[in-house]
Amino acid sequence: MKAPMDYQQAVKKLTSINQLHLLRYYDELTIDEKNNLLCQIDIIDLEALMLQQKLLQQSILQSSNEYSPFSSLPTSGNPIDFVQGKEMIAQGLMGCLIVAGGQGTRLRINGPKGSFPVTPYEKKSLFQLFSEKVAAAGRQAKQALPLAIMTSPSNHQETITLFEQHHFFGLNPHQVYFFSQGVLPMLDKQGNLFLKSKDMLAKGPDGNGLALHHFFRSGIWSKWHQQGVRAVNFLVIDNALADPFDAELIGNHERSHNDITVKCISRKNAQEKVGIIAKLKNKAVIIEYSELPESLAGTKSDGSLIFSCANISLFCFNMDFIKKIAQNPTSMSLHKAFKATSYVNENGQLQQSIKPIAWKFETFIFDLLPIAEKVGVLLYPREQCFSPLKNFEGEDSISTVRQALLNNDRRVFLEATGKPYDSESRDIPQDFYYLTPEFLREWKH
Repeated sequence: MKAPMDYQQAVKKLTSINQLHLLRYYDELTIDEKNNLLCQIDIIDLEALMLQQKLLQQSILQSSNEYSPFSSLPTSGNPIDFVQGKEMIAQGLMGCLIVAGGQGTRLRINGPKGSFPVTPYEKKSLFQLFSEKVAAAGRQAKQALPLAIMTSPSNHQETITLFEQHHFFGLNPHQVYFFSQGVLPMLDKQGNLFLKSKDMLAKGPDGNGLALHHFFRSGIWSKWHQQGVRAVNFLVIDNALADPFDAELIGNHERSHNDITVKCISRKNAQEKVGIIAKLKNKAVIIEYSELPESLAGTKSDGSLIFSCANISLFCFNMDFIKKIAQNPTSMSLHKAFKATSYVNENGQLQQSIKPIAWKFETFIFDLLPIAEKVGVLLYPREQCFSPLKNFEGEDSISTVRQALLNNDRRVFLEATGKPYDSESRDIPQDFYYLTPEFLREWKH
């Protein structure tokens, strides 16, 4: 591998931004390691670095009194939208994009979060669960439905290999598309770049805010557009209750002529770690919980929440809107979070921190809302669409997710058959969520 810049050029660039410490172990590296480090230094975006450093010194949130809650929201349960949505899916007008760039570190697995065993009885992985949902939706639609999965540089090949080893979990390989998100450098407490290993800058995934840009530039948008896809259902891999082909959502989206439709739930309480959906200058916006001031997160004098609508990262995007924002990119806002990470300590040894020590920067998909001309919000019951897998134990853990899946399976099975689900060894087929008369007849017999 040939380095695009030499050592002296690297010294000059790093000196100009006061980051010369990145070369402290240069003389200890092999030729390939030196070239690897020089390549990374060469592609440091100085303008982006300045924005990151500036963000550490300020809050990007506007005055809290400029935000207002939604006075009323339409709720799910509209049979007309559901029927129209089923027809659209059957015509191949909807695709699904799953964001799956995360690693399972907090879940104590070494691999993509999507490989975590999640179902109540058979312990199917998140990847298998969602693949079976897509397959069942396809059987209802009588055609293979398109699925795109956004990975990260750290798990891209591993994710593809998992799908190949498991024969795409029953899906046709030609209906599944993979693409990767980008990365942004991390900064230490003082706002400096630092090393993850002696030849590697510490970096983190650039968030889901650029997912649609990467989706478009990967060429997948063009393929889907040629197939006739008009809308993309967006969800994150760790929400096991998410519906990859939500008929009512796309039906509502189409009827309302929205650029974006947000699928949301009511907040549990003021302490719940979810973003809120609000209005700012007649535009729908979402404020991340980590950036939420107490004046917006709290309650009124009667005890009710000031802002009751919670973001759960479920969206329906128009394909035309995706093309518009990808071809005319605007500067996406950066969001910071203080994280634990691995680093090279003062003795030159690789160390993994337990406590947060560095700033990670991400873009968030919801920052596209103010750009859209028309945004709709649709309120769903929490128990039908939201149970995130964040922790190994406690809140939002595998135990809470499996219980939520089990409760939802029992509800759907009872609605479909009129009988309680009493098996304690098998998960119900995902076809119960995408019922056809043929499947129900076969099941009953």
